[in-house]
Amino acid sequence: MVKARNELDGKSTVEGNRLEEILSVAAQLFYEQGYHATTIQDVADRVGMLKGSLYYYIRSKEDLLYTTLEQVIEKGDAYLASKLAQGKDPVEKLRLVTEAEIEYIIHNQVTVGLFLHEFHVLSARRRRKIISKMLEFEDRIVEVVKEGQAAGKFVDVDSRLAVYAILGMCNWIYRWYRDSRGINLDEVKSVFTRLILNGIVKRCKES
Repeated sequence: MVKARNELDGKSTVEGNRLEEILSVAAQLFYEQGYHATTIQDVADRVGMLKGSLYYYIRSKEDLLYTTLEQVIEKGDAYLASKLAQGKDPVEKLRLVTEAEIEYIIHNQVTVGLFLHEFHVLSARRRRKIISKMLEFEDRIVEVVKEGQAAGKFVDVDSRLAVYAILGMCNWIYRWYRDSRGINLDEVKSVFTRLILNGIVKRCKES
């Protein structure tokens, strides 16, 4: 486990900042080169420290990946919860869910990309931990869908499959979204929100 979760607790802000720098650099390298092709020496070189000094902060290369992926889901879940707190009805909440997903993915393209492509290299024990956190994240959205169905506002489909469809649509934005393409964030949110809501909100004749 990365030492920030235990040994580094209560130590200086400088050490905490250094760890965050190490995690950021490692994530970028894993994204650029792939997890297996990246060595601890690569991380140390880019951070500008001795390889041995890196082990003050971590115990293994897998620690770097696991902590990064854990942060992706924890921060994403916290962001989703903060957005959902603003919603007053299921339709508005689902719009906020979609916007939150898109915003988080676009602002965290490197780490989201790692989550989608390198998750499988973690040990079975660590994969189970991440999956548990992911299910908690998904459950927030499932509850929104169920709320909309109970209120007669959403179509009657399997709620978790509906969530997988929404997440699947949003997750791959990281692969193609670039500012240089002339597509802005607001436009992406508008189009995706319309498509998702048009697919799940009941038409008047279905009520």
